[in-house]
Amino acid sequence: MKYSYYCGEFGKGTIDLGGLEVYEALYFKKIWETHSGGPKGLGVSFYEPTSIPVGFNVIGHYCKPNSRAMLTSVLTAKDTTHDPSHGALKSPIDYTLIWTSKGLNVSQREDGYIWLPVPPDGYKAIGHIVTTSPEKPSLNKVRCVRSDFTDLTKVDKWIWGHKMQSGSSMVHLHTTKPKTRALSVPTGMFLARNGSNTHELACLKMVKTDPYSAMPNSLQIRTMINAYAPWVYFHPDEQYFPSSVLWFFEHGAELHQRDQPPRLVINDGDNLPNNGTADDAFLDLPQDQPSKERLQKGFLADAVAYIHVKPALGGTCTDLAIWLYYPFNGGERFQLGPHTINLGKIGEHVSDWEHITLRVENFHGTLNGVYLSQNAKGNWFTPSEFELMNGTRPVVYASLHGHAHYSTPTSFIHTPGNLDSSDLRMLYDEFQMMNDSRKSSTAKKDSVVGFGVRDDTAKSKNLMDIASTYNVVCVDYMKLGIEPWLDYTGRWGPKITYDIIKDVTDLANTLPDNVKELIIKVLQQLPPELHGEEGPQGPKMKESWTGDEPV
Repeated sequence: MKYSYYCGEFGKGTIDLGGLEVYEALYFKKIWETHSGGPKGLGVSFYEPTSIPVGFNVIGHYCKPNSRAMLTSVLTAKDTTHDPSHGALKSPIDYTLIWTSKGLNVSQREDGYIWLPVPPDGYKAIGHIVTTSPEKPSLNKVRCVRSDFTDLTKVDKWIWGHKMQSGSSMVHLHTTKPKTRALSVPTGMFLARNGSNTHELACLKMVKTDPYSAMPNSLQIRTMINAYAPWVYFHPDEQYFPSSVLWFFEHGAELHQRDQPPRLVINDGDNLPNNGTADDAFLDLPQDQPSKERLQKGFLADAVAYIHVKPALGGTCTDLAIWLYYPFNGGERFQLGPHTINLGKIGEHVSDWEHITLRVENFHGTLNGVYLSQNAKGNWFTPSEFELMNGTRPVVYASLHGHAHYSTPTSFIHTPGNLDSSDLRMLYDEFQMMNDSRKSSTAKKDSVVGFGVRDDTAKSKNLMDIASTYNVVCVDYMKLGIEPWLDYTGRWGPKITYDIIKDVTDLANTLPDNVKELIIKVLQQLPPELHGEEGPQGPKMKESWTGDEPV
């Protein structure tokens, strides 16, 4: 979606960083490609931004694995300092050849060359230049950026690599990301390194006095929500639905503080402490069983999505963090080979905060990414990885009882990272040989086989249309009244410890000794939340409120 109107710099195609104006390229020309190596063995392609506005300059080329769609944000730059001797941009003084495909056994029509610009003193290289000629590129092909407009980067995801025939050198291509969040601006470039080169590339930095000049206004925020807000489907067997925070308070939520009797929460949290620690107070369900069971179930018809609007990537993007509140988180399930173990109360806790973050770039108002929380962490996805309602609105699935978010309806097994491939192979083989007639009162068999915590998602008649039931509770760059419950510093549920190791080990004890040892390795890596019932803190108390999303 693109905006036909804008206020300030939002949606007009360029953003002023404070002497350096950047434009997000929309068109590209392919320079060189290979059809071997990389993800799925399909190779990699390199591109140069084209059809950029007059006055803007290329600061580097872009590459992507051939297995992935061309979805990226590649920046070009324009000097607006009006300083002829020490402007924001300068041509390199030379190039260093990082790698060439010449003479290598790669699938190609012509040779490719990857060059590193050598910047003048006081300037930094932002990206590489790729050619199909052994001759060094023209010094006017690319621009380097003055150091005070740049920030540090670190290696992120692997794109492609190739080993030289001599075996003495390698080349690896990676994406990069800023080392710090704050005002750093990613550029969409790639980093190429060989075995003898450990150079780094810089990203850009917002240095403007008003770093929020490209952020959307209230009308534009509403327009983005209507265009991109997800639909959330709940599992057909779900028992514990979201509600509004106010519904939870009005139907008997209790505030517990040290040396004080339990009290009801007043209004929308007027009596909740807002200057203590996480363990100074907690909320709990009412003690009488009917009221307790009612609150546990939540109330989908009254559920509200609470939206936090914040700048991202140096003010070149807008994050819409969409928070959903569940009065109760149900028990988890554990996959042990072909057996699904219902863990009963294990994993249960009062209150569950989960969120979905939409990242919209401020150049054209396009949805760039979607973050799905999955208990303590989560993952970023591209819009193309979702079913899209009306062409722009992602369909999201909340897992059974745990409410972790996923982009597809299926079963997900979270295998601990301390199991290597040989461990897993042995577990699978042992369970394959086990007598299928073995019965267990706590386990059932189905077509899913794995080892770890299990999440299940599916469509049902129960769903939540975020665009029709939301409340923008905070916009970082606007003055809005903060609801009292948002500043609450205590926990949204009590803390109770369970002995999950004993419960699952009872089943593991019937297995061969070598398998039992691996099962214990699995148990030692279970998420901390499964070892006890611990109510979470609210959205504003989480690191992601002001920092990066945990992945």
